[in-house]
Amino acid sequence: AKEEEGAEGARKEEEELARCSHGLFPAPLGGGGGEEGEAQRKKRLDALEVMGWVCAKAVVDGRLLDLPLSLPLCRALLGIPLEHADLRYIAPQVWRTMQELQGVLEEKRKLEAELSPEEAAKAVEGLGLGGVPLADLCIGFTVPGFDNVALREGGEEESLSVHNLQDFLTLLPQVILVSAVEPLLQAFRTGFSKVLSIDCLRLFCVEEVLEMFGSDKGLLQWTPDQLLHAFKFEHGYSSNSATARLLVEVLCELPLPTKRKFVSFCTGCPRLPVGGFGALRPALTVVRKESSRAPTEQQLPSVMTCANYLKLPEYLSASVLKDRLLVAVYEADGSFHLS
Repeated sequence: AKEEEGAEGARKEEEELARCSHGLFPAPLGGGGGEEGEAQRKKRLDALEVMGWVCAKAVVDGRLLDLPLSLPLCRALLGIPLEHADLRYIAPQVWRTMQELQGVLEEKRKLEAELSPEEAAKAVEGLGLGGVPLADLCIGFTVPGFDNVALREGGEEESLSVHNLQDFLTLLPQVILVSAVEPLLQAFRTGFSKVLSIDCLRLFCVEEVLEMFGSDKGLLQWTPDQLLHAFKFEHGYSSNSATARLLVEVLCELPLPTKRKFVSFCTGCPRLPVGGFGALRPALTVVRKESSRAPTEQQLPSVMTCANYLKLPEYLSASVLKDRLLVAVYEADGSFHLS
């Protein structure tokens, strides 16, 4: 029950953050549109520049960032041209709609090849999605969800139809992947270059850039033996202690969001460095927490995040250990106390 309550709290917190199952990618940048539009445009460009600066600083200082960049964004930053298929990671719904529209276009070509010009002209007018003609869907010649980002000059006043469908399918990926985001990508590169040459980033492959800035790879494949080897047990515990074995077994069974909470609880960051716990410096140290104020099963674990130091009472069962650990991980989130 505590895990479910904690997961609900984590979901509410995550709703305040910009997250995507496939990672982050800049939304299309529209035109100025007056002083307010220009101010918003400058704000977004400044934000990407700061993001680039922070990423470079993290590389130089060996810091961890919880910044889940998308695969297409990493490719673009490395100078690798994006393809139409990258839309499936950036805007899955747009990608699926484009696939449906591609089917409409193929049906149009088929009708034009099989029927006379007069018959084909009449037949294609009824083509659309879900039985509704394209002209009646009122789809503008803009990026879906961004009415201020036209696919071409005058696109705000143009509507999609079977007659301009080919242009729509050609221009939409080009705008989303290239022309409407290039200023933002350039701002990121500018900020990055203020600390480190952007060419240094090209020393890494796409997968390495992903793992460096926001991958949860280090949390996915925990095993009890691996954690026993990576953790440092001291002051009442050893890797052979019963409580040590209970701890690693409970940790391996946790879902990813809870693992992130545990790592943040112990280290101050929800991610692990490349190489997982084995690469964490200093190593996560687990010591026995002794207190006469309350029975062991009522005590909570505590940490010193500056030293990756976990103080764990000597629980006798996995269920008690899990319950007490989840209470500490979720209820102490955001608190800081001196002892």
